[in-house]
Amino acid sequence: MSPNTTCLMNLVRKVLNSKVVDRFRRNLALSTGIYCKVKKLAPTVSEELRTAKLLNHFGITQVIDVGANTGQFAEGIIDFGYKGKVISFEPVSSAFQSLSKRVNKYPQWEAYHAAIGNIDGQVDINVSEDTQFSSIKNIKEDFTETLSAARTIRKEVVDIHRLDSLIGKYFEIDQPTLLKIDTQGFEKEVMEGAAELIKSVKGLKLEIPLAKNLEIYNEIEWDIVDYISMFAKMGFTCMSLDTINADKTTGIVYEVDGIFIRQ
Repeated sequence: MSPNTTCLMNLVRKVLNSKVVDRFRRNLALSTGIYCKVKKLAPTVSEELRTAKLLNHFGITQVIDVGANTGQFAEGIIDFGYKGKVISFEPVSSAFQSLSKRVNKYPQWEAYHAAIGNIDGQVDINVSEDTQFSSIKNIKEDFTETLSAARTIRKEVVDIHRLDSLIGKYFEIDQPTLLKIDTQGFEKEVMEGAAELIKSVKGLKLEIPLAKNLEIYNEIEWDIVDYISMFAKMGFTCMSLDTINADKTTGIVYEVDGIFIRQ
């Protein structure tokens, strides 16, 4: 980048982040619901960039992507420089169709139509209007009252597998691996079905409820204290936390996305 270009970018950033523009931005956000802020791309700004950098820094060459939805996580880390293999699992049929289209663009990415948990068989999944909220767990009514897109619109019967049953079939455990779990309250069950795999993984990435009474799904047994305590005993260190769901009225954070690395 030339000195003139750098100087121009710094000037633009300074103007856009000035107090006058910042107040205009806040007032516009309050009236329209849209809030935009220009920042220099950095790991503190982009959770996807931060994840890709962590994967590369710790030499992780395989990502097992449980609860892939339409593939936004995997595509994000690949676009930001992750070069290793990705194996994605997604149970919701409509989301899997979109995921399959994304996967075809990347030679190192594979996707399979299945749920992951602590049994091998079939299970009912609650499909939400916004498929990112689909879960085997039942979502709480008070949460759907504030976010209608999270409401369940149908159920699907899907195949479900333990990750330990899939070792050697879809992935191997003899390479540095990140296990990413995004299963909307079903994380504990996924980990129970991956007891052998977790012994060898280099990293874990999953959504964690801050407290049991704040969880947006019913019958949740673990919260952030339980997860961090368990991971510490297993030799994992927390390397990143990112806010996922927060109440629009109160500002209370329901869930964070955590990355834990075994050093």
